[in-house]
Amino acid sequence: MRYSELIQFEPIETVVQLREADSASEARRLVETFVISERMAELLGDLVFPQLQFTKPADTKGLLVVGNYGTGKSHLMAVISAVAENRELVKSLTNSAVTTSATEVAGRFRVIRAEIGSTTMSLRDIVCSVIEDGLSKLGVGFEFPSTADRHENKSSFEEMMAAFQSVHPDKGLTSPFACCGRTSSRDTRRSGA
Repeated sequence: MRYSELIQFEPIETVVQLREADSASEARRLVETFVISERMAELLGDLVFPQLQFTKPADTKGLLVVGNYGTGKSHLMAVISAVAENRELVKSLTNSAVTTSATEVAGRFRVIRAEIGSTTMSLRDIVCSVIEDGLSKLGVGFEFPSTADRHENKSSFEEMMAAFQSVHPDKGLTSPFACCGRTSSRDTRRSGA
């Protein structure tokens, strides 16, 4: 008897790209293959999903996921955004406590995923252009004003959400961004940064 007849496994993918979750089949695969530790289950149930919910009044905040290259940040964001976008994927989560806590946000969102590569654009310009393109695909016409026209960004985002809500009144909008690629110290010196 051969080992391959006794043990079957899927090879581990070294790096997950956040935008892979744009495909329904890839989103399902990413949710099914995400390993949820006890600590991760606790964070998802006590922090992440409560921050995403919008049915109960709460002082919710944005989330920032930080970690070293290859530690699962993009996989985590792909799983969260996939479940938020597609209610059926909650059944594919590998932890029953997370399945329960995710139910409140499952399928309640439209998602605009983005990966930020090497660029000289300002972060505001990147975020605004990605959201404008994503909204257009969702049937929402909206353009952010230039920075020369506003001294702040909050009102622009409020106007954007009003435009989104007029087309998708029963949905929330989430937009996970991943920074792609690594910059070595050698590359940084060469670029003059």
